[in-house]
Amino acid sequence: MKKISLLALFLFLFSAISYAHGPVRGKMTATVEIDAPAAEVWDVIKNFDDMSWHPGIKSTDATGGNEKGATRVLTFVDGYQVTEEMKKYDEKKMSYKYKMIKIGIVKTIQHSGKDEDVPIIPVDNYQAVISVTKKGNSSVVKWVATYYRGYMNNNPPVELNEDAADKKVTEVLEAGLTSLLHKFEPNTLPTAITFTMRR
Repeated sequence: MKKISLLALFLFLFSAISYAHGPVRGKMTATVEIDAPAAEVWDVIKNFDDMSWHPGIKSTDATGGNEKGATRVLTFVDGYQVTEEMKKYDEKKMSYKYKMIKIGIVKTIQHSGKDEDVPIIPVDNYQAVISVTKKGNSSVVKWVATYYRGYMNNNPPVELNEDAADKKVTEVLEAGLTSLLHKFEPNTLPTAITFTMRR
């Protein structure tokens, strides 16, 4: 009986250690309160085929409008592209959910004897929800992104680890919400944006 218990303990510890080195899904939440009616703020961001409010996006090529299954190709200012698909749109709740289905490659590196592509946003299985809610005469914009690091095996290279993923996702969300904030409050500092990370 004792041998079986020790074996079970060993297998549990081994699996726990192995899991600790594997990818863990992250959840980044960025929130900002804007001194403007929710309907006005929503009007800026509500169209899936228009990302002109985000300073990092040079152009958007989209099909399908705001319908489920619609797609958009975002061209960043540096020329790299990301393709995203609409998963759910709710006009009444002023929110929509989307998923990245293709991410442009910045470079290829050697890691563990293999070529590994490094995308412009070094993540895997990225999904996000952006929403606007009323708060008195103001509004609260929440952008929640869930994702894995870009390297799904153990021992990721620095370009594809959790830190790299978190840094880039933070940059994208912060730039977008800062730009949105400044459309209504030009003099408010980006520190008004709060970030919460869970993994």
